[in-house]
Amino acid sequence: MRGKKTLPYVIVLAIVGFLYFRATQIDFVAPGGRIGPDVWPKAILVLAAVACLYEIAKNLLFGKWVRDMPGVLGSVLKEVPGQAAPDEPALASYPHLLWIGIAMTVLYVVLIEKLGFFLCTAIYMALFMWVGRYRRPGVIVATSLIGSLAFMFMFMKVVYVSLPLGIEPFAQVSFALMRAMGIK
Repeated sequence: MRGKKTLPYVIVLAIVGFLYFRATQIDFVAPGGRIGPDVWPKAILVLAAVACLYEIAKNLLFGKWVRDMPGVLGSVLKEVPGQAAPDEPALASYPHLLWIGIAMTVLYVVLIEKLGFFLCTAIYMALFMWVGRYRRPGVIVATSLIGSLAFMFMFMKVVYVSLPLGIEPFAQVSFALMRAMGIK
């Protein structure tokens, strides 16, 4: 039984090992102390290998004890009632909010080139939370601004993805934030 549960992870680990070997053959010299495109495949493969090694060790070392433990999902599902009682009101359904969310996402894609990544993402996140019926304005503003800044920093400074800066005067916001975060 342990072998059957472990075999898929061993196979995936072997594939990951082969792909990592192939990734080491990527010949690229990164300019100016930056990381090159060869780093990301290797990082993902290392994470996949760690996940496989974890599952292999879990299955081989702990075996039946781990399999018999209900996970978080199992314990949550045990607490979910099968049907609502007749005297309880039915939960409200808001399909129009789904359509508003879809329209907002399409509008985000259309406006991102004009407003720039930061402004468009901050507005999108704030409106999405509001449409999703969250009603704490301070939290909405803080989450959308911090989230947009975090995404901008991650994409532009860590991953080196060029994001839309926007047209004038919106581009000035992007340039000011890039200077403040040390993004060149």
